[in-house]
Formats: sequence, structure tokens, C-alpha cells
Amino acid sequence: MIHNKHKLALLLCLLLVTVTAFGAPEAEYKKLEKTWTLHSYGSQEFRCNMELTLFTHTAMNGTYGESFIVYNPQYQELKINSSYTRQKDGTVIKTPDNAFVEVLPRNAADAPAYNHLKEMVVVHTGLELGATIYLDYTVTSKPGYLPEVDIFETLLQSSPVKEYTLTIVTPADKELAFTLAGNKTKPSVTLSNGMRTTAWTLRNLPAASRAPFVSVANGDVPFLAATTYATEGDALATLFKQFNPVGDMQLTTLAESLTEGITKDEDRLKAILEYTTNHIANNTLTLEQTGYRLRPAYEIVNTAYGTEAEKANLLAGLLGGAGFKAEPMATYQAHADKGLALKAIDQLFVSCMVNGDLYVFSTYSTRRPQTVNFDRTPLFSLKDGKPIAIAVPKDYQIKSDISLTFKDGKVVTSVKESVGNALMPYFTTGNSESNNTAPLKVQDGYATVVLPDAAYGFSHQPYGYLNSQRKENILLPRQVNEVYTYTVECPDNMELRTPEANRTIRNAAGSLTLSVKKSGKTATVTRSLELSKQLYTPAEYTALRQLLTEWSDVNGKTLLFEVH
Repeated sequence: MIHNKHKLALLLCLLLVTVTAFGAPEAEYKKLEKTWTLHSYGSQEFRCNMELTLFTHTAMNGTYGESFIVYNPQYQELKINSSYTRQKDGTVIKTPDNAFVEVLPRNAADAPAYNHLKEMVVVHTGLELGATIYLDYTVTSKPGYLPEVDIFETLLQSSPVKEYTLTIVTPADKELAFTLAGNKTKPSVTLSNGMRTTAWTLRNLPAASRAPFVSVANGDVPFLAATTYATEGDALATLFKQFNPVGDMQLTTLAESLTEGITKDEDRLKAILEYTTNHIANNTLTLEQTGYRLRPAYEIVNTAYGTEAEKANLLAGLLGGAGFKAEPMATYQAHADKGLALKAIDQLFVSCMVNGDLYVFSTYSTRRPQTVNFDRTPLFSLKDGKPIAIAVPKDYQIKSDISLTFKDGKVVTSVKESVGNALMPYFTTGNSESNNTAPLKVQDGYATVVLPDAAYGFSHQPYGYLNSQRKENILLPRQVNEVYTYTVECPDNMELRTPEANRTIRNAAGSLTLSVKKSGKTATVTRSLELSKQLYTPAEYTALRQLLTEWSDVNGKTLLFEVH
């Protein structure tokens, strides 16, 4: 008996060791410090200092083998204060000169106007399990390049952080607005030599979640937003004053050329939107990487590419040149009572009201933008900085009546589909009819047919393959209301062997129906899914996953036939 007890204790110890080993992080930040300083004469400094200990080969050879620092050498100076590795036995390996490699940032590669940007790649050397990387650098910006403090930082890193210090140093007469979301730590505020230092010291932060679809937009990712802009309007005005003025003759001439011979307003809008979307390439440089600057619209036309802000300027200018009243707008990544400025911008849009209809255009697609956060993080006008209330589109219905018939060894599919406007590109009707003929593949006297559904339906989204557990909110891109009714006509030489079914699930997340009914040689199959909201909490996740997993299961939309 005692012998068995010892065996059990040993087994439990081994299990504990196994769980601990597999649950351990790849690495850990012993210390992480970020400091933003705005000097009274206008220069700014950003300093980052980290101590990162490596625990796994993945961390050593992949995740943390290099550090990347993007800066603009025309206005900024990068200084590496120190860079070295302390190995497990205490040996210090200083980063050699040839391990500092300057390259062009990837998203500037196809943008000659931004080829002056630099990305410093710091290749960490002397790595081994248990080694600690030390990196301390400062980026100093010339006066006027960054006019105000503008911070939007998510707090969780890819590995746990033992101590994370965030410090903002500003002139004492400069008001600092800030929000620390998702963390209750209070800042310390000190005054010295005419400067105010506001600092937070956060301890024992967990690693950021690696679950899919986790973002600050979900509402549960902690972040710091801070700025010395007086209001959102003042921040947005720094962008708007760079937009081409109303009545710019070059844009008016181009708009007239694009809409020549077109009399219907909707068709004129379509021509301008298709030009900015399909003929002007998208560049993914962020506002921060371009120093919150944009080139004038005529340069965008001449070079045929632009950042999101540059394309918003062009689109607004062309719409204005065509006689429409256009307004550029921005929406933020998250809601915060204070501290939001330009770095927190999520997306830029251009709106105009035509014949009583409000059009909200993105700069990169002719489709209606997914207004997923407009109810929680509203649109703000670049012109006056005020929030704009717009009706969030709710018409996401997909209703399809589909018939399947069989003839001469082929399956013929006829579809009549009605799709809500919120899912369709602008200027496109949601009603359509189509027919398709495909070979019927028969093997050993049996054939399977996968029931078709809308290509933009939710079964084609990746949400049906999520983990069984989740600790974070999940924000779906839209609500869901899909109904597919299939009428299947079998010829004399075929029998539907899929059994009759009538499965309905109603839970806290929504509802789902899967049914198969037979009547002689005719079968009626119904598939429907309804999700009436977009944001689901961890408490609601199990119910949501049940619906999405069932909806995405290919077996739920595959019919089995016996062929004689």
C-alpha cells in the first residue's frame, strides 16, 4: 500500500513538472522601460530599455533573435546606448558592429517617396538558453517633426513582463491627457526644473494572448493613450490642414475627366471611387512612420500610390471637385475618455450625402466599410474634430433559394439570392440569379454533393475553427442572418441516403437550424444561422463556438446519394 502511495506521488510530481514545462513562457522581460520626453524647445525623445531572458530555442532562434527600430534619418537620430547579451554563466557578449544592419522598411519598398526611411535591425548575438538580452536605444526627433506627445501603446507584450515602467516627461505648463485602460495602477507625478514627469510602474504583466482575433478593439486589451494635444480636434486638425483645399483646380479637372459624359450622381460617385481604389495602389506605411505627414494629392496621382491618409485626401478632393460635399473622417482603435490623438487612429474614411443617402467610403475598397466599431468608437470629423453619429448598417441578411437537379451524370445548381446592402459593394444590387453545371462524381455506387452557399457567407470565415476555450472577448466583423433553402430533385436512378434531420440550437449567442426533409424523390434542406450582435464575452464564447463550429462543419452541408 505504501509502495503504491509512493508511485502515485511520483506520478503526480512528473505530471506537475510536465504541466509546468509546457506552460512556461518562451521568454520573460525582467525589465521594460519606455520614456517619452517633450522638451520645451520642441524636440522629442523616445527611449526604450529592455532586459529579456530567453527560455526556449524558439525564443532564441526565432522570436527574439532580432530587434527592429524604424526611424526617419531626415528628422530623427537613432542612438544605441547599449546592446549586449549576458549568458547564463555571466559572460557578457557585446553586440558587434556588423550586427547592426540598416535596411529599408518593408512597407516602404514600393514607395520611392519614402525610401529615405530606415529600419535598424539589431541582430542579438551570443544567445543561449538562459541568456539575457540587454538593449537600450534612443530616437531623438528634431523640433517640429513631432509637434506633440502622441502615445497609444498596448501594455501586454509577447512574453510576460516582471516590471514595466512607462514615463512621460513634458513641460510643466503643458497639459497631459491620458487613459490607462485595463490596469488600475495610478501614476506618480513629480515636478522638477520646469518639467513634469508622469510615470506608471506595472508589475507581473502576463504575456499577450496568442488566441486569434484578439485586438484592442475587443475592449479587453489594456492600453495607454496619452497626448499633449488639447483635444481630439486639435490633433485631427494637423492632418486636415495638409489636405488639398476645396476647389483645387487640378483635382477638379481630374474629377471632370473621370465623370465626363456621366449624368447620374451614383455613377459619378462610382467612377471616382473605382479610380482611387483600382488605379491608386495602397501603401501600408502608418501615420507614425510618415511623421503624420502626407503628400499633396497631385503627387499621389502622378506616382499612382499613396498611404491611407494620402488616398483619403485624394478621394475627398475628387469628390469635392465633382461637386459633392465630401468630409474626411477618422475612427479610433479603442474608446478612451482622454488621451486619444493621431497614433490611436484606426481607419480614415470619406463621407458624402447624395440624394438623401449617406455614403461612407474607405480608401482601399469599393465595398461598404465594415463599420464594426462606429457604435463604440464613433467617427470624428477631421474638419472640426467632433464626433459624427451615423446609422450603423444592419442589413446583413443572405437569403438563398437553391435547386439541385441531376441530368446526364451532372448536377445542375440554380440559385436565386437576395443579399443585404451592408454586404454588397456600393452601387451593386444584392439580388441575383445564377446557374452552374458540374460533373457528378460517382464511386462504388455512391456520390456526395456539397451544398453551395454565398462566398461571402459566414461559413467561409475562419471563426468556425476556434479553440474550445477563450479568455478574451471576440469581436465579429458583423452580425449574421443567413437562410439557405435547398430543393433537391432526385432522378429515378438516385436515392438520397442522408437521413432526415431537424436540428435547432438556440442559445445565448444566437440560433442555428439544420434540417433535411424527404418527400418521395424530392428533399428540402434548410440551413440558417442568426447572430444578433458582434461582441461576445468569454462567458458567451462556448455558446458562440457551438453555433459557429456546427455552421462551418462541411458534414452539415454534404448530401450522400446512392446511384443505381
